[in-house]
Amino acid sequence: MPDSDGRFQRYLAAKRTVDDRALDRGVLDRLAATATRLDGESGERALRVLDVGAGTGATLERLVERDVLPAAVEYTLVDRQAANVDAARERLPQWAADTGHDVIEIGDGLRLEADERRIEVGFAAADAFEYVETDAWDLLVGQAFLDLFDTRQAFDALRGGLRPGGCWYFPITFDGGTVLRPTVDADLDARIERAFHAHIDDGGDSHAGRHLLAHASEIDTVLAAGGSDWVVHPRSGEYPDDEAFFLRYIVDTIAGALDETGQFCQATLAGWAAARHRQIDRGELVYVAHQLDVLGRVPSER
Repeated sequence: MPDSDGRFQRYLAAKRTVDDRALDRGVLDRLAATATRLDGESGERALRVLDVGAGTGATLERLVERDVLPAAVEYTLVDRQAANVDAARERLPQWAADTGHDVIEIGDGLRLEADERRIEVGFAAADAFEYVETDAWDLLVGQAFLDLFDTRQAFDALRGGLRPGGCWYFPITFDGGTVLRPTVDADLDARIERAFHAHIDDGGDSHAGRHLLAHASEIDTVLAAGGSDWVVHPRSGEYPDDEAFFLRYIVDTIAGALDETGQFCQATLAGWAAARHRQIDRGELVYVAHQLDVLGRVPSER
């Protein structure tokens, strides 16, 4: 969702703690073991990783902090929103320095070095489907990405960029559940959830997780899969970190999307959103979104 006031970039930062809780640890551990194997197969060259819909670089940070990646990596972040790419380029050097890396600017990219680790980071403001090259990547990562498109078509297009035997990892893939409690009006809440999922399906996929799992099982080897539900709730009447802003952004996104459809009168949507914001103010709102993490490998021969 593009904007001009930095709210989306703040949302991406605010959801970092939400994603950290949600990600399936078993799938992430399997990814770490798989990356080691891929590193061995890549020979003397660095492991080539493409991160599609990379946002401001949180996935790269997480994979480094949790020692998922091997020692030598060429990591490219691609996002079609230039503001996200600019934010990633601006914030990653400070994060790298804070985590003990030496930071060297190389053209438009960065080199991060720490002990035996070397990560060449590239940035691209581009459409991922136009940027991806055939048989070019060892690992493809796409967090919260496939539900924005027809899952099967998007998956097939992206996996074509992997070399034979390469792997893909799609965490935080939406799979058809949006729960907000307490209720405002039970009937209205149910109508809004159905309409919001229908809105996602207009160009995207509100059940992308299960569709990915089913389709990938037919053509690739699924190495691991697990639930990665977002669960946001107050602690003693307060939300941790910047998660109150995260909730406000979710509420406003739902209301804004449905306002565009014309299915609800503006006063109804405005009243519903205002009620949800009051719940956040009082430290009452609980939010759950159902999602899946899926890791797989394309065949060694095609």
